[in-house]
Amino acid sequence: MRKNNKGLIKAVNILFLFILTTNLYGKGNSVSDSLCTHRIIRGNKGEILPWYKPEENGAAYSHVIKLASEFIKNDVPAEPETGFKLYYLFCEFQGPEYNKDFYKGITGRKTLPHNPACVFAGFTESLGVKYRIYSGDESYLEIVRKCLDHMLKNGTTPASWVWGNCPYASSFPGDTVYSGTGFWEIGRGDGQYVIEPDKVGEMGVAYLQFYEITEEPVYLEAACHCANALEKNIREGSYSRSPWPFRVQARVGDVLEQYCSNVLPPVRLFDELIRIKEQANISREDIEAYKKVRDMAWNWMFSTEGPMKTYVWKGYFEDVLWDNNNENRVQVTPMEVARYLIQHTGYDPNYKENVTALIGWCDGVFGTDGAKGYNAQSEQLKCFQPMGSHTARYASVCAMWYAAGGGDWYKTEAFENFNWATYCTSKKGVVSVGTGWSGSWFSDGYGDYIKHFIDGMAAIPEWAPADENHLLGSESVVQHISYGDKEIIYKTYHPASSEVLRLTAMPRKIAVDGIELKRKDDLKSDGWNWKKLDKGGVLRIVRSSGREVKISL
Repeated sequence: MRKNNKGLIKAVNILFLFILTTNLYGKGNSVSDSLCTHRIIRGNKGEILPWYKPEENGAAYSHVIKLASEFIKNDVPAEPETGFKLYYLFCEFQGPEYNKDFYKGITGRKTLPHNPACVFAGFTESLGVKYRIYSGDESYLEIVRKCLDHMLKNGTTPASWVWGNCPYASSFPGDTVYSGTGFWEIGRGDGQYVIEPDKVGEMGVAYLQFYEITEEPVYLEAACHCANALEKNIREGSYSRSPWPFRVQARVGDVLEQYCSNVLPPVRLFDELIRIKEQANISREDIEAYKKVRDMAWNWMFSTEGPMKTYVWKGYFEDVLWDNNNENRVQVTPMEVARYLIQHTGYDPNYKENVTALIGWCDGVFGTDGAKGYNAQSEQLKCFQPMGSHTARYASVCAMWYAAGGGDWYKTEAFENFNWATYCTSKKGVVSVGTGWSGSWFSDGYGDYIKHFIDGMAAIPEWAPADENHLLGSESVVQHISYGDKEIIYKTYHPASSEVLRLTAMPRKIAVDGIELKRKDDLKSDGWNWKKLDKGGVLRIVRSSGREVKISL
């Protein structure tokens, strides 16, 4: 389903439009009867329905993230020579549906650099922050811990370098110690001892999230190291030069690729450090420095030379050709900016227009437009194929915008794109990149894919399973949760937060740190309310203090 967002799609230049018209799919209107490993199921109007229990709202979304998460936990083999799980060594693998040798641990892709920062940061948010709490399975915490500890020990630059104590975005495939890569092809690959500052921001956020789960100082220190390197090395941005470059030689600071629109991860890192300054005892001097740098990056993004005006959304993927002319465009950054604006409306007085424009732009640029009989999203112009993780990202932002009052079109768009994305997950939990692609990426298929379905269910809770209890979303990192027959107990890092849960029945009582909350029609102050659905309902909680919540069922 498509909508005419007339007047809202900003500043798309003539060259870019030319690239689009010559690159888009649409050479035929044939509709395949299968996607990845599943036969297509369609509704009365020809729309794609999920492959798993299409008649039950929420069944498929919960099912595919369970399959994917449990695949990481139970089924990823170790590479025989090193003894490391494949996700420490390779960006991509072939699953058992496509390669009978998968369980031998030898199907990791050796012809592309690994992307450990994307994988480990994605695992932290998808598995450690979101699915662990959705499922109540604490074992995911240890998976994430091992990944982060490995990066700190084996993938971090020396403290004395210009970009010291920073994670590497890439590594040679098969290596257990990360140091960037050689120039994999002419004009391709980061280069050895080269880092990507936006991934310094992503890993900094991951370290900080893990600190907020565990309150172990080593992870706060790692997050601050990332923030300090970003603060030390920021520069004035322009149309062709972002506040941090895309690729930089970490030891001496030589810039290899000047422009990267993805300044949001560093902004997220600074915002959260500022938010927890008292709780984490961060010095006033550091906080003032973080505020200054955060505002420089944010203001550049919205300036006349930044991507919110120019729409030069470029620079994220480590495996594409170098792009010093800034010709490529990516979907990930504008969609994540839209998500952040929905979550922090006070940061942008024009957030309504900007969120609508960002969704519309990505729909027009990366959407399939139904030409193949379905709605799906591509990753970037340089790899223009419908992919599961990017389709799920787009769907989750549409769901969030619908929940924020954007209109019914966004709910339909979210539904159709989520449905397509379910087909990328096989019955064994292997998440394919997309149609016509037998490989699976740990970053896209697991670190990225899983969290989007959970965000979508948090925005539209009737899409969560009706016969199960789940905490779907919180404004705080949740440190621990236990689901019992008679009570649900969880504890958050932040003492002021709000949560949304899908429950099988209305609670009898809710208490925060032992003090009972009152049921209210509105939640302008501390309390809880209940929205009854056909089965069970939706519980929302708002509290200004207290960290442990007990829900009596």
